[in-house]
Amino acid sequence: MFRDKLPLNNASLTFRDVVLVPGRAVDEPSRVDLSTYITRKIKIRIPLVSSPMDTVTERDLAISMARYGGVGVIHRNMTMEAEVEAVKAVKEAAPHPLRLIMLRPEATLEEAVEAMLLNNVDSMPIVNTSGTVVGILRRSSAISGSGRVMDAASRPVVATPSMSDGELLRLMRENGLDTIPVVDSRNTYIGSISFYDLREAPSLDSSGRLLVGAAVSPFDLERAKALSGYADFLVIDVAHADNDNVLSAVAKMVKEVSVDVVLGNIGTYKGALDAVARVDGVAGLRVGIASGSICSTGVVTGAAAPTLWATAQVADALLDSGINIPVIADGGIREPGDAVKAFAAGAWAVMMGRTFAQALESPSPVIKIGNKKYKYYRGMGSEGAREARFSVDRYGLKSKNVAEGVEGLVPYRGTVRDIINYFVGGMQAAMGYIGAMNIHEAWEKGSFNLVTSLGWTEVAPHDLLTDVEGE
Repeated sequence: MFRDKLPLNNASLTFRDVVLVPGRAVDEPSRVDLSTYITRKIKIRIPLVSSPMDTVTERDLAISMARYGGVGVIHRNMTMEAEVEAVKAVKEAAPHPLRLIMLRPEATLEEAVEAMLLNNVDSMPIVNTSGTVVGILRRSSAISGSGRVMDAASRPVVATPSMSDGELLRLMRENGLDTIPVVDSRNTYIGSISFYDLREAPSLDSSGRLLVGAAVSPFDLERAKALSGYADFLVIDVAHADNDNVLSAVAKMVKEVSVDVVLGNIGTYKGALDAVARVDGVAGLRVGIASGSICSTGVVTGAAAPTLWATAQVADALLDSGINIPVIADGGIREPGDAVKAFAAGAWAVMMGRTFAQALESPSPVIKIGNKKYKYYRGMGSEGAREARFSVDRYGLKSKNVAEGVEGLVPYRGTVRDIINYFVGGMQAAMGYIGAMNIHEAWEKGSFNLVTSLGWTEVAPHDLLTDVEGE
C-alpha cells in the first residue's frame, strides 16, 4: 500500500524527491486533528517528538515539548543517575508554564496598560517586594483611571499549584480574569498562568503529569529498569536495530520493564518483520537510517535508508503482518510538509533533532555571531558526542572507531512553543491540501509525484532579492 505510492519503482526516495498531490478539501485546515499515538498506549495531541540527542533533549526542552502537546525523549549520553533525575524533573514540572506576569505597587496605570499589551493579557496581579499578592488590576480599570496601580486595584485572587485546569478556569470565570497569580504553601507568588496557557492542552499521563520518554542502550538493562520507574516509555537508541544482538537484548528488556518500549532505528521491510518477530510486545518502531542533517553514516559507510522510503517499507511490513503499532519517522524532516509526507507514507508521528536543537530550551547556549544568533548541534555519532562515552555503542561496539556524525551551528529559531506553532499551522495546511482531516486519512489520501531539482526550485520561493543592504 505505502510502498506503491512512491514513484520510480520503489527507489530510495526521500522528502525533497517528491511533492504531495493536492486533493479535494472537505473542511478548513484549522479543524484538522493532529492527535496520534507514539506507542501502543500513549497518545499525544501533536505528532512531534524531540530526538534523544545531547544537544537537543534534556529537562527544559522535554518540559516544553510536553507542555505544548508533543513529547521529548531524554538522551542517554550521561550517567544513569543524571538521566533518571532529568526524567524525574519533567514529571515533577507544572503542566502549564508559570510566567512572571505581574506589577509592582508603585507602577503607574499607564505602565500597567503597556505591560498588559506587551503580555497580551487583560489582567495582572500586583505583587509587593515580599512576594505577597496585594491586588489584581484589570485593563479596563487601568485605562479609565489615573495614578498608581493600587488606586484602581481589586482584591487579590490567587491559585495554588495543585489546582486542576478546570478549577483554574472556574476561578478565572468567576472573577472575570484571564490571568491568575499562583502562590506556594507560604502564600508567596511563584508566577502567573493565563487563560491562553490553559488552552495549550499538554501531553499528560493518567495522573496529570507531563509525558516524557527516555533513551536507553539495548545492552543497559540496569538503566532501563531504573528509568522505567519514572519515564512513560523507553526508546532503544541504536543506529541500526536490525541486529541479532540488539534484538535479543531488547526482547529480554521488554519483558523486564514496566513501560512501553519503542525500537529503532529500523530501515527496511525485512528489518521491521525481524523486529516484530523477535521482540514480542514492542510498542513502536523508530524509522530511518542516515537522513539526519548531522549524520554522516551514508557518506562514511555507503549504507542508508532515507526516512520517507524507510517509513513506507516499515509501515507496509506492519500492515502485512497485521500488527498495529506506531511508526515514528526519524530524520531529514525540515518543514511541516516533510512531516505530512511522512504521514502519507505511513508514519504516525515524526522525530526531529535539528529543528528542536534550534530552540531556546535546547542545552546549548544561544551564540551570537555578528547580527545573527545560533545554537550548537552535533550528531550522536560525532567525535564530540562519542567522547562522553555513554552513547558510544549507538553506532556499534565500543571498538568501532569511525565517527558517523558531524557537529556545527544551526540558526536560532525561538522557543519550543514558537516552533511547534509553526509546525502545527504548516501541517494542518498541508493536510488540508491533500483532503485529510487526521493522520489516518493522510495514510489513505496522501499520494506523491516525483519532482526534479528544477521542479523543486520552482515550488520553493525564488527570483527575489531578500537581503538587500542599504547604501
